[in-house]
Amino acid sequence: MKSPTQLPFADDRILLNLAAYWSARRNGQVLPQRSDIDPLDMPRRLLPHLALAEPAGGSDGAIRFRLVGTELVQRIGRDATGKTSADVMQGGYRAYVEGLYAAVIAKARPLYAETTRQWPKEGSSRVRRLLLPVGDGHGGVGYVLTAQSYSPGWTEQGETPRPRQHLIATEALEKGVLQATLRGLLGE
Repeated sequence: MKSPTQLPFADDRILLNLAAYWSARRNGQVLPQRSDIDPLDMPRRLLPHLALAEPAGGSDGAIRFRLVGTELVQRIGRDATGKTSADVMQGGYRAYVEGLYAAVIAKARPLYAETTRQWPKEGSSRVRRLLLPVGDGHGGVGYVLTAQSYSPGWTEQGETPRPRQHLIATEALEKGVLQATLRGLLGE
């Protein structure tokens, strides 16, 4: 059972490693800047699960994907790199994803989200996302660095769990990263 101070993804090495990377790249700043983020410096196991996105610039809330990892490409069935959320998503799912990114951009805080998704071959799986703000060099959020992980066949007592999400204070995220480091949960 997790303690009230423990991160909701304390058991997820992919999300923990991204949180640790982001935290280290802040270098004492409120947010890391885009120049601080280099996918080649990240743990290799993280790269397939990453996305880097920015606001697309329109009034519709669309985001543009600058980087999409191979695991995400495989899951959605196409490479969304360079495309907007309007190009690759539709309906309620598009609104949900854009809402996650909008919250991170507006609040300049990390966000954890969890939902269940049906896949044609695997059935249901738990989808966990960690979205992290990256500075634009002018005091705002210009990008969102995201990792997603999947747990196949996940349901609670035969029912599909409701999506949940919440913003995480940077201090709480860093405390959780420290706890994970001390427990030996980070690394390749």
